[in-house]
Amino acid sequence: LGTPQLGVKCGLNDAFVVRAPSTPDAPIATVHSARRTARIERTLLRPLLRGETITPWHANASEEWILWTHDITGAPLRNLPPLAHSWLLPWRTRLGRRADAHSRTPWWTLFRTASARTDRYRVVWADLGRNPRALVLPAGDSTVALNTCYVLPCANATDAHAVATLLNSPLIAAWLRLIAEPARGGYRRFLAWTIALLPIPADLTRAREILAPIILRAAQG
Repeated sequence: LGTPQLGVKCGLNDAFVVRAPSTPDAPIATVHSARRTARIERTLLRPLLRGETITPWHANASEEWILWTHDITGAPLRNLPPLAHSWLLPWRTRLGRRADAHSRTPWWTLFRTASARTDRYRVVWADLGRNPRALVLPAGDSTVALNTCYVLPCANATDAHAVATLLNSPLIAAWLRLIAEPARGGYRRFLAWTIALLPIPADLTRAREILAPIILRAAQG
């Protein structure tokens, strides 16, 4: 099923995470942060997903977006459009000092962008919780999961739905709680190595056909 990937890392959320009241349809979107309001090119905005907004099967409604400074392959843009450049410019010095920053990459670079590719189905789960909480992003969904999430790209919808059903099940939750790294307040960290030890049914071909439809029914309530 592949290797789980940590979600995208900004290194400075204040610069890249913005709010917009609804999906902006116009070429230019008005966005807000804690201290600023500005206009940014719509093509650089992608929906944002945090671990704390994930519930089993769904994500809670959010007005957060990420300023996506990369192309469809995940590589940083060679140049930013003028409005996005103006928005990020006040943070240029701090962005250049991020731990993951490299002198040969643009100062607006994001990190661990592989998890944001949209060409495959993705299972996404929160890295922290009392129980695992997972959902599926279909191929073509432009949502970007932050590094409070883990992402598992899957070859097809059936694989993705089957894995998410396992992660949301009480039996697997009980099993994972035994091995997951403990955190405060009874929480656990469902890290990549933890999920990599997930017991998969021996006859996966048959099991996935049984498991996959469950998420569709759950999504409908």
